[in-house]
Amino acid sequence: MPELPEVETVKRILEPIVKGETISAIKIYRKKNILNDADYFISSLVGETFTHVSRLGKYLIFHLTHKKAIISHLRMEGKYFEGNIEESRFPHDIMRYEFLDGKTLRYNDVRTFGTIEFRYEKDLLTIPPLSLLALDPFSISLEGLESALRKTNRPIKEAIMDQHIISGIGNIYADETLFAARINPLKKAKTLSKEEVCSILKEARRILTLAIKEGGSTIKSYHPKEGVSGLMQNELLVYGKSKSPCPRCTFPLKRIVVNGRGTTYCPVCQKGDRPLIIGVTGPIASGKSEVSKYLEKKGYEIIDADKIVASLYKEKSILIGVKKIFGQESVTSFGLNRDYCRKEIAKDGSKKTQLEKLVWPKVFEKIEHEIRRSTAKRILLDVPLLIGSPLEKECDLIIYIEANRETQAERLSKRGKDVASSLKMNESFPRKEAKKAASILLDGNGSVASLQKILASIPYL
Repeated sequence: MPELPEVETVKRILEPIVKGETISAIKIYRKKNILNDADYFISSLVGETFTHVSRLGKYLIFHLTHKKAIISHLRMEGKYFEGNIEESRFPHDIMRYEFLDGKTLRYNDVRTFGTIEFRYEKDLLTIPPLSLLALDPFSISLEGLESALRKTNRPIKEAIMDQHIISGIGNIYADETLFAARINPLKKAKTLSKEEVCSILKEARRILTLAIKEGGSTIKSYHPKEGVSGLMQNELLVYGKSKSPCPRCTFPLKRIVVNGRGTTYCPVCQKGDRPLIIGVTGPIASGKSEVSKYLEKKGYEIIDADKIVASLYKEKSILIGVKKIFGQESVTSFGLNRDYCRKEIAKDGSKKTQLEKLVWPKVFEKIEHEIRRSTAKRILLDVPLLIGSPLEKECDLIIYIEANRETQAERLSKRGKDVASSLKMNESFPRKEAKKAASILLDGNGSVASLQKILASIPYL
């Protein structure tokens, strides 16, 4: 959706085009986009002359003689094009103004979300939507913004996109502003200090000013003028750049969803109050434990899912559930008969799924509890079933390590494990999904020394 810089750019392009032009006729092709009665809209505007164009938030306002005005919101893909009366209707045209000199201005909208409405100027700011619109970053005071943010407990990313709090900022410039201000997008708006609010306002003004200078950001469908692209996309530091190195610290940028909108930020530079959380995952005997050992020496708190699983297998309720899945032989006086269970899973893969449904929800619950109670600045989650679990979203970065079948077999044999059944269990590991989710892909086939060397070469770990 075009934001303040894009709408301001369109305004500056349109004004010299329409200023002084007198409307001789109006063609409406799709009445739903016109918020007035179509006949009333046409009869009110034919014969009037455009005097100038202004902007309020993301709204364009065309001013005409006799104190009349047209409010236009481009929404997702609305665009204006110059033309002449001889031209036929173009695909996705919503309407067009025809001028006395034979020129035209047509409104085109592929998604048909845009709106156009006639108003008298005296009513512009007294009736919604403009009466509900907050001031934009260039007009609002620090005190005004701070007061508005104090009234909401929503994440700051959501708050600064609320046009009733501050107008003109959409998804692109919200991400860029919060990155520049070093504010975590999930931080509650009402908890921000005055200094943080000041930083947000300062950076919003700086970034929007640059964006206007560059003609906006041509992302997907926005173009300020036919055949012309805005250049601000070349200046964007984080928006749409998930997994790219942070321009400040090189840590991979993370994408999350805030109130339904994709949000990209740096988990280090915009850390907030939570610890940095890194997840490591991979099949059995791929090398996860060596990654954990290395990062533990670097000061990470290690939360090991396998250790939690082992503790759960001592709980009576879990063992009862295991018996129901695998039978009486699966549990001995010493606890879980792991080799027996592995062999049964090798015969019937559905039993693995049943076991995971029994155990892993409790594992995830315990890990989340460990994260909440931790005072560490950095945490490593060693979780084989990380991908697709609730914990995946908790991770600021995911490491995926993989080894070939021969290496896995050798390691399992040295550990005294049943090689065949363990390798069978590895077959169900979601390798494709893990590679897609991970920011770091590691080859676990080499020696411990070679793995450590690779890890040491990653500066942000």
